[in-house]
Amino acid sequence: MGYRDYKLLFSDSQTVTAEASDYNLDTEVTYPGWEKGGPLAAVVTVEKAATGTTGFNIYVVHSASASPTKDGTDLCSVTCPVANLVKGAEIIIPLPQGIPILRYVGLYYNRINGDESMVVSAYLTTYPISQQ
Repeated sequence: MGYRDYKLLFSDSQTVTAEASDYNLDTEVTYPGWEKGGPLAAVVTVEKAATGTTGFNIYVVHSASASPTKDGTDLCSVTCPVANLVKGAEIIIPLPQGIPILRYVGLYYNRINGDESMVVSAYLTTYPISQQ
């Protein structure tokens, strides 16, 4: 597990049946200039194994509004089948460098078939992941 700063949380034991992460990072007020530093990654840790038919597309999204959603402003994404989302699994999503970041950054969990659910915690950390 990487270093987890609770101010950089996207999800904290969130039951994923809704699409948006519980928390977003405000890059202008709270964390100005963070995207100009070293490589970063979003880490999603599965706390309760996924159930359902297919799986999830997990997007790192950004927006000028306080609630980023999957609306064409995704920075990067991964596709995760339900079979891989077992308790304790970590999904690491490296963020791209050198592109303009809009004010708010969050995660968007897209349930592929609509019947999937899981419980996760997710946070932003340095990449490669620091082991502490």
